[in-house]
Amino acid sequence: MADNVQIHPTAIVDPLAQIGTNCKIGAYSIIEQGAVIGDNTTVDRYTTIEKGTHIGKNCRIFSHTILGGAPQSLKYKGEKTRLTIGDNSIIREFVTISRGTPEGGANTQIGSNCFIMAYAHIAHDCKLGDYVVLANAATLAGHVRVYEHAIIGGITPVHQFVRIGAYAMVGGASGVGKDIVPYAIASGNRAKIYGLNIIGLKRHKFSSDTIKKLNSAYKLLFYSQLNTAQALEKIEDQIKDCQPVDNLVGFIKESTRGICKKIDED
Repeated sequence: MADNVQIHPTAIVDPLAQIGTNCKIGAYSIIEQGAVIGDNTTVDRYTTIEKGTHIGKNCRIFSHTILGGAPQSLKYKGEKTRLTIGDNSIIREFVTISRGTPEGGANTQIGSNCFIMAYAHIAHDCKLGDYVVLANAATLAGHVRVYEHAIIGGITPVHQFVRIGAYAMVGGASGVGKDIVPYAIASGNRAKIYGLNIIGLKRHKFSSDTIKKLNSAYKLLFYSQLNTAQALEKIEDQIKDCQPVDNLVGFIKESTRGICKKIDED
């Protein structure tokens, strides 16, 4: 046990759990064998940190959360797998995050500086980048990937294996069945693309030239008569020297489920 750890007398902490410096463990919480909690992290009351869970530094875990529970997968047979959470992340009340499965790489990953709001669920083998926000009761099925700075609205389910691109914003009460491309605003059940997330890009200090080039790429993708393959070819031919546009093209080319369409398409 590290220095200056505060553990409430009613908490149950396995001697083989690793608790960092200046951590606080609240009343009636359970920290299982093999759990790792980084320095300066607070775990509130009635929280369960199960085996195979690695939490970074300076995190705040609110009450009644369950982190690192066994994956909800019929294929899972008790194998040793992990949940990894980065530094400076906030996880609010009643959140559940499952460990990975051997088929999915054995590790569910949550990045640093993430904000996971109350009642959200993150299933096995999901991968969240840094600065991701999940609003209340957003639910990610298995193997979902959410890239950096994406925001998912409340009461929004995301289908297994779907990807949410960087800096995308998905509205509340949406149902996401296909990939949401980077830098997009999407909403609706089933979710459709409403356009470029211009306000979000400006808040993150994207240059006016980059936003202009992304907007041109979006027009070719979603507001022309071209199919997706033709639009990508045009984008690569006409829009040069713009890494975010290159990221957009690469994201679409790697899609296995297909991408969400714009709002006025069937």
